Order: sequence, then structure tokens, then C-alpha cells
Amino acid sequence: MTTIETPEHPAVQGPDQRFQASYREAWGVWMRLLQEDYLKAAFTRRDDAESYANKHLSGGQRGDVRRMWVLINETLGEAYALGDGASPVLQAVDLDFNRRSKLSMLRQAALEKLTNEELLALGLSRG
Repeated sequence: MTTIETPEHPAVQGPDQRFQASYREAWGVWMRLLQEDYLKAAFTRRDDAESYANKHLSGGQRGDVRRMWVLINETLGEAYALGDGASPVLQAVDLDFNRRSKLSMLRQAALEKLTNEELLALGLSRG
């Protein structure tokens, strides 16, 4: 089975933990694959969503930009898409690629700590 990359990921927020929250309008870019729509990216600004949809075509098809509502966890810096309700597990959404950017910075910081020999063992180089 093919996995489909989406901006959703398991939330850090525990089910019984309190947090400060705000409710915000967001814009999602959905792509259609195998008769189903998948959220491909989420943005706080519609212009950003439109730009992403125009640049990231799937099978020659442009993504569909739709308004969505998100709950922003101000305590942990996560966003949760509202309205699905299909899963009891809280799913976070990578709003404006914030999570991806943080993971990339953490990965880079970890790689910088490795020696050249350790990098070579991983099939990487400093180059």
C-alpha cells in the first residue's frame, strides 16, 4: 500500500491536559487520489494556500483550496484541524510548515554534532 504524505501528525497534547487555545480560520490544500481527498498543506493565509496549490500539481491537477477551522494550542504551539471527528486520536496539522521547519532544524543540529566517521557510517558527508 502506498503511503500518502499529509501535514497531519500525532498531537503532543495529552487528552487530559489543559492548554490555552485560540480558534482560527485557515486554508487547506486538498489533492484527490484514488477517489479520496487528502489534505496536502495548511496555511493561515489564503494567498499562501493558492500559491502552494499552483506550484504543487498532482497528476496535472491543481489542489483544491478550502477554508478550514483550526484550534491553536498556544501552550504547545500545535494546531488541530476541526470538523472531522472520525478518529478519537487527536491529530495535529502542520500549519504553515512550522513543524516541518522545526524538525529540519533539529535534524541539522543533530547532524552537526556527529563526527565525519559517524556521518560516513550513516551514508552521509559534510559536503
